[in-house]
Amino acid sequence: MASDEASASSDCAVSHGSSLPDFSHGALLKHIANVVAEEGQRTQKMMNDSFAKLESGLDVKVNSIIKRIDEVAAATESLSSRLAETETRISAVEDDITPLKKKLSALKKLNMTLTEKITDLERQSRRDNIRILNLRESVEGSNPLQFFESFIPKLLELPVPCIEIDRAHHGLGTPTDGRPRPVILKIHRSRDVTTILSDARGKGKLQYEDQQLHIAPDISPAVHATRRAFNPVCNKLIKRGIRFQMNFPAVLVFKGDGIQKTFRDPKDAKTYIDDSVNV
Repeated sequence: MASDEASASSDCAVSHGSSLPDFSHGALLKHIANVVAEEGQRTQKMMNDSFAKLESGLDVKVNSIIKRIDEVAAATESLSSRLAETETRISAVEDDITPLKKKLSALKKLNMTLTEKITDLERQSRRDNIRILNLRESVEGSNPLQFFESFIPKLLELPVPCIEIDRAHHGLGTPTDGRPRPVILKIHRSRDVTTILSDARGKGKLQYEDQQLHIAPDISPAVHATRRAFNPVCNKLIKRGIRFQMNFPAVLVFKGDGIQKTFRDPKDAKTYIDDSVNV
């Protein structure tokens, strides 16, 4: 048994001896040092190459970032300059607008005043006018003043032979759908206008040559629009069987709670009718 172990040890020694060179202790250390130095140099070279590549890549990236930053800085500077210029212009415009606003406000007030005056002048210029609706075209012949001065008293059965008229003409435009244009008459005396309109309302239906006529005051478009705003209120009064009248220019008059009520605003009239039980 001992001889076998000795033999194995001898074989192992022979095997190790055959795989390693026969170096002395000093030579072995020197060889190890050379190997370590070579590996160190290769590692150092690899690290240097890696760092060089990394540095080169970082330089490219950094240069790109710096370039982009410079572009952004230039754009920001341009925007700042334009913003400052814009603020200056806006400030100048605001300075110019302030007096213009005051002028505009004054012009609005002046326009409103002038509009009211023009509307009132138009109303006054039409106060002595009447309109005859649905009268056949050309029935007046070649002398309309003479015809209508005697036509009005006969139509309304007035106790006078004639009514003095200053002007007589048809409304603008052309007859459409067989409907004749209205006849507009400028009555010489204001009291005659009141008489004509009052008698026309009292008779109700006016007939002439199988035509039903209607006589109405000649009101301006502005007054007509104001009166039209009273239509819902007038419809309520008609449904309740309440008599009313529309005075010039647009004043609604009717009896409520036993006394005469006068309204210039259709909203006030509607509120009164809706809230009152005696209307």
